[in-house]
Amino acid sequence: MPGAFAPRFAIEAGFLILVGVGAGYADLRTGVIVGLVAVGWVLVALIELAIWRSQSRSASGATPYAPVAVEDEAEPEQEPELTLPPPASEDDYPLRPDAADAPSEEVEEYTRILSGSSTEEPSPAQREE
Repeated sequence: MPGAFAPRFAIEAGFLILVGVGAGYADLRTGVIVGLVAVGWVLVALIELAIWRSQSRSASGATPYAPVAVEDEAEPEQEPELTLPPPASEDDYPLRPDAADAPSEEVEEYTRILSGSSTEEPSPAQREE
């Protein structure tokens, strides 16, 4: 993530601080503490280098824009007019004209499953048959 610099920086800085504090708490000599922090800094720098290279590789791997040939015309073309479809009225819904007449068996079964009733009541569509 290109925008994830601040959290990554906080983690890396915390790591370096913990290395220094841990080495000091272990009563190591000053030279050893400096060496450990330097090794930690090199590790952090290598991680940053790897992240930087992966981001630059993904950015350079993008396809460049292809040039578009422009034809010289004496008269520019007019843009086509965009028209919106007419607003839908309540009569347009549902799309099927017979959808509201009788509930389907699937809808009845789904409603039965959702309501939790286990009785097998015939649907109105089945009653008409």
